[in-house]
Amino acid sequence: MQAPRPFRGMRDILPGEKDLRLSALERIRSAYQSHGFFEIETPMVESLEALSGAGGDENEKLMFKVLKRGDKLNIDESSEEADLVDGALRYDLTVPLARFYAINQSKLPRPFYSMQLGPVFRAERPQRGRFRQFTQADIDVLGDPTFLAEVQLLVAATAALHALGIEGFEIRLNDRRLLEGILLHHGIEEPMWQPVMVALDKLDKVEAAAVARELEERGLSEAQARELLDNLDRLQGSADLGALVEYGVAADVAEWIQQIQRHVARSVRDVAVVFDPLTVRGLAYYTSTVYELVHPSWTGSIGGGGRYDRLLERFGVDFPACGISLGFERVVGLIEELGLPVRSGKRRLTVIFDPQSQSAEALSSARHFRRDGYCVTLLAHPSGARSPMKRIALAAEELKAEGSRDSFYHLTLGVDHEPRLLIH
Repeated sequence: MQAPRPFRGMRDILPGEKDLRLSALERIRSAYQSHGFFEIETPMVESLEALSGAGGDENEKLMFKVLKRGDKLNIDESSEEADLVDGALRYDLTVPLARFYAINQSKLPRPFYSMQLGPVFRAERPQRGRFRQFTQADIDVLGDPTFLAEVQLLVAATAALHALGIEGFEIRLNDRRLLEGILLHHGIEEPMWQPVMVALDKLDKVEAAAVARELEERGLSEAQARELLDNLDRLQGSADLGALVEYGVAADVAEWIQQIQRHVARSVRDVAVVFDPLTVRGLAYYTSTVYELVHPSWTGSIGGGGRYDRLLERFGVDFPACGISLGFERVVGLIEELGLPVRSGKRRLTVIFDPQSQSAEALSSARHFRRDGYCVTLLAHPSGARSPMKRIALAAEELKAEGSRDSFYHLTLGVDHEPRLLIH
């Protein structure tokens, strides 16, 4: 007999963890709403045409594709994958948003402040904080070409993390145009920019020597790779963005970053906002500003995003756009690691009754206690049977071990007049 288990890279979520996730998601939602974002929902399955070639790069290679259905599926006459599939599970929320806006723009305000909270899917190698099904918490501003869009996104994302009790993180800023200027300064031409950026994006995950080897594999000379990494590392510690001009960076690009840095720093509390030329974001649809949120207790970023002014052009709309996504699985992992009290405790009551004679009374009592704010479970227990109290206590202890902050009560009809506390 086959052992029952979830599909590799996906997982079951027990009640205690689900309670934590719901509480965290609601705090994020509330913070986003307070900053003026409107929640939307897009399908988990999009057409293959919409998701392919959108600048998702490696993520496009990791799509879970969907077979054609009914008469469209003809396996016997199919000679390649394209004959068999026409859809895929979404690998992020940004490309579906671009498609959504192109269709619905006439019904939406301008600029449009979008919020999406939902699952996405990638067929990648599972590891800590990385699953094949995971949740993203995205906000985007569509229609604002100024740096104030980035400022509002970073302020709202910071407010969401603060609402969860997460402190001590920092915001790292960069700009693709800035990085492109540095690459040109090192003799790296435009056809190589995206492959080089994909390699540089791994600097927070692997050693610099491994990134240097990958840069050489992608076509850079050993000297180019070494000099590029040395200069980026040197710039990382520089507070003088004006010095970037000597590397071929346009003055207005440096000023753009400085404006975002200045306004975000004034708008948030206890959060460092730093220029970091090693913040790359490997997705090709980013056109200028990129940013990440990092915490010392978590490897890699817990959120990130950037400006993608040309993505909507794929769907026939010439409109500026930028966004940020909190990696919800990583945020939840960080909450658990730091032991943050995100959940609000509920009062859970088990009403024990004899199904032969007390069913009507049990249903009436349940209605009464629910009106009083209890979460009520009915437990049928025939008269004369072994006491269920040990079973109830074990179940409550298991939920508490999962991190539940609930209080557990019980009441036996015909014996107790009021709920009795079992575990606080």
